Amino acid sequence: MILRLAEVLFLGFLCGLIPGPVVTAVFTETIRNGWQSARRIVITAGIGEIVMSVVCVAALSVLDSTSIIFSALSIFGSLILFSLSWDLWKIREISEHEPLFTNRRVFMVSLLNGMAWIFWITVCTPQAMALDQLVPGGKWLFIVLFEIGWFCSTILLSYLFNYFRPYFQSNKNLHLLYRTVAILFVFFAIKLAIVSIQALIQLEL
Repeated sequence: MILRLAEVLFLGFLCGLIPGPVVTAVFTETIRNGWQSARRIVITAGIGEIVMSVVCVAALSVLDSTSIIFSALSIFGSLILFSLSWDLWKIREISEHEPLFTNRRVFMVSLLNGMAWIFWITVCTPQAMALDQLVPGGKWLFIVLFEIGWFCSTILLSYLFNYFRPYFQSNKNLHLLYRTVAILFVFFAIKLAIVSIQALIQLEL
């Protein structure tokens, strides 16, 4: 039983290390204002993750993993990422007075990630339900352990990113960094949009 719980914790830890919009935002905010400021992004994104995981577990018997809702979520999420990439592209110097990654934006990026929804429905939720058969309230325990692992790894990344901050203190290097991050956000946005469109086409067929 302890080994099973450790596996859930480790799964969440590994998922927090996967490159994606949240990790990219944590990296950018860490370089911009330090890892203490990036903790806000981790917490806000974590709230979005928790909301998504609870909904997935609660709605397992209602929605199919191929439901059109996940494609719609990905499309809205891609639009938010395009918006973020444009704001990043325009940055030329450090400005700590205007938050680029507002709590609302981070929460929406985390919540409107259709691929993450599908991952929770197809991978995490079945495991949560299996744990629920072994331990009373096991499905909720799965969420708690998974999110703890995710939170720890994401915080660890922000701390590691902080070591690169001195190099990016010059506006020239910072400008290059933000242009690169903006391109990454466009990549994630296009990827989400393509997956969504392909899923919609398959649903029509």
